[in-house]
Amino acid sequence: MTGIFAWNAKTPPLEPLRDAVARLEARGLACALGGSGLLAALRLADAVRDWDLTTDAPIEAVRDALAGVASTWKGSDEVHADQKLMLAGGLVEVIVGFAFHVGGRVVRIPTVVAGRRGGVPIGSVEAWAAAYALLGREAKSERLFARLEERGADPAVLDRLLAEPLPDSLARRLSALPRAAQPPAASDSKAGPEIE
Repeated sequence: MTGIFAWNAKTPPLEPLRDAVARLEARGLACALGGSGLLAALRLADAVRDWDLTTDAPIEAVRDALAGVASTWKGSDEVHADQKLMLAGGLVEVIVGFAFHVGGRVVRIPTVVAGRRGGVPIGSVEAWAAAYALLGREAKSERLFARLEERGADPAVLDRLLAEPLPDSLARRLSALPRAAQPPAASDSKAGPEIE
């Protein structure tokens, strides 16, 4: 495959992902690739099971943008405090209002476009390091934290995460990260820098 995963990571087809991104962005809705797709885009994983796109847009706006695309809706559960639209038979999950139930509170994980890879908006390493920690997926979380410790973290994203009711251990871990000298130029825009 070329573009996002030129080093031959095993992925689902890119077309449903690109279509979902194009439809959302055509309506002015910011979205960002996360999950194993983010890990693969950063060369921290060599396989992607499905594409996870997050957005902070209202569910009605997301449904309007994806009108005509076959989808299945999934609401919140005991772990997830968000909603999902499953596209392409589950190959693409559009996570609307990415959030978790943690200790009787809701922790919101912001959608931040940290850059682009092959035209696809790539999500925040900080956000997904925290999300994976909250999910108990330590190996994936550790890969992302190691990248942040090496390259520094975006202070604006850290501030947003630290404003949430995080578990103390996660808040301490995020607070201890080195701050990037130059935060990404356009962290919430469609035109973020190309990711290395």
